[in-house]
Amino acid sequence: MKLIPIIVECHSGFQPIKATFCKQIASTDRKPNMKRTMKTIKNSLLIILFLFAATNCQKEDSWKNYSTILDSISSQKYYPAEILDDHHVVINGVWKVIGTSGGIAGSGYTPDFNYLIIKPNGIFGVVRNDILITTGKVLIKNQSVDELYVDLIADTEPGQVMVGIVQDSEKYIELHSDTLDLIAPCCDRFNTHFKRVK
Repeated sequence: MKLIPIIVECHSGFQPIKATFCKQIASTDRKPNMKRTMKTIKNSLLIILFLFAATNCQKEDSWKNYSTILDSISSQKYYPAEILDDHHVVINGVWKVIGTSGGIAGSGYTPDFNYLIIKPNGIFGVVRNDILITTGKVLIKNQSVDELYVDLIADTEPGQVMVGIVQDSEKYIELHSDTLDLIAPCCDRFNTHFKRVK
C-alpha cells in the first residue's frame, strides 16, 4: 500500500483554507496476491468439501453390515416360522432412527440408539454407535390388517441396556412406505420414528 497526499483547497468567506489528507492507494502488485489468496481459499474449501463428502458416504454405507449382524442367532431361536402375516412382513429390515416424539411435553427425547433390525421369525436387534447392544424377540399382542401391536422383549434386562424401546417395550407398529413408527399405546410415553435403509 502506498500513501499519497491529497491537497484540498476550500474558500470559506474571504480566507482560503488548505488541508492535506492522505489516501491509501493499492499498489498494482496487490492483484496477484489477491488472486493467489482467492485461489488458496477456493482450493481449501474444495478439500474440506471433499473430506466432508467422503466421511458422510462412509457413515451412510456403514449400515450394510447391520443386515447380517444377527446372522449368528438361530432363525428358530424364538419361533419356528415367520410370525408376521403377509400384510406386516414388510417391517423386516434395517431401520435408521430419525427421531422421537411423545412424553409429557410431546417433544420426545434424544435418540439413544441408531438402528433397529427386524429379521424373520420375530428376531430384533438394537445398534448404537456401530455396536449391537441387545437382541430379542418380537411378541405379537395383536395383529390384524389395520393394526400391529407388539412387545419387544430384549434378551438383556431393561436395566442393563438403557434404550427407550427396551424399557418401554409395548408399541404399535405403523408403516408408511419407507418409514416405520413405534407408537406408545398410552399417554406420556415415547414414540420412535425410523427410515428404512435396507
